[in-house]
Amino acid sequence: MNKSSSLLILVHNEIDTIENEIVEINKFLINNSNSELVIVQDGSTDGTYEKLNELKVKYNFILNSLKERRGYTQAFIDGVNSCSGNTILFSDSGGKYNFKNIQKFLNMFKLKNLDLLAGYRVKRKDKFLRRFLSFFYSKLCNILFWNNFKDLDCGFKVFKKSKLLLILENYKFTKSLLTSQLFIYFIKKKSNIYQLPIEYLEIKDRKSRGIPMNKILIISILSITNLFKIRLNLNKKSDLN
Repeated sequence: MNKSSSLLILVHNEIDTIENEIVEINKFLINNSNSELVIVQDGSTDGTYEKLNELKVKYNFILNSLKERRGYTQAFIDGVNSCSGNTILFSDSGGKYNFKNIQKFLNMFKLKNLDLLAGYRVKRKDKFLRRFLSFFYSKLCNILFWNNFKDLDCGFKVFKKSKLLLILENYKFTKSLLTSQLFIYFIKKKSNIYQLPIEYLEIKDRKSRGIPMNKILIISILSITNLFKIRLNLNKKSDLN
């Protein structure tokens, strides 16, 4: 049975936090029976794979889980295809965001009849290099695509599913910084976009499940190169329709 909204989270090696996050999301689901939780588990090696199989019996959620690592981008695509809702609220896992924000974001999405509602991280306490590169990357995106949005790669966003599927089907994506690439294509499609602040809870000492520090510079360079490729492709006749 289709739901009006799907809450999608990606999980990799989060055995210490995942049950608490499911409990927090269920507090929303209890009062919103027309919503569903979809969890995509991506090649965890710390027992998260087995833990989620146990939790699925205890809690009511949809589980898309593989022992092999498929990567962030493919995990996201698989997750979207597992969602039945017309609206998809996506969030990174690992205690980065307070799920009490779910209701506020979904309400704003509906109120403004949006295609994309993107969070932008505030009160950040993660490593300075990550904050600096995130700021620089968003500034470059705004210069290249003539906009003035904040924090394009924040991992807390609400999408109109039909528009998201159209973009996923028609464009190719690199393995890193997927949500910023999606943001850019929503801009290109002249979508109705709005942003809300959201406190970022990741701290300096936490080992990120995203881009590891020893690879962050090279991945940033590759991602910036990809931005220029996207910008150049926008000038091609095949990409203007």
